[in-house]
Amino acid sequence: MAKRIITAILWAVSYGGVAFAMSYIFGGEPDWFFFIGSLIAGFILFGVLRPIVQNKRRQKQQQAGERI
Repeated sequence: MAKRIITAILWAVSYGGVAFAMSYIFGGEPDWFFFIGSLIAGFILFGVLRPIVQNKRRQKQQQAGERI
């Protein structure tokens, strides 16, 4: 569980950093609210949604393997 949280935090920081940089490169005016929002979105994507999708995919693969 701790490994999953650390991974989610690392992904969230990188997601926020990339979003901040892309906003700056494309001429926007990035601010702290945008960066914090991107951190939260990255954490939700990589800490909550990604493991759910991976577990479902793993279950489908196991079921397909049992049918063969």
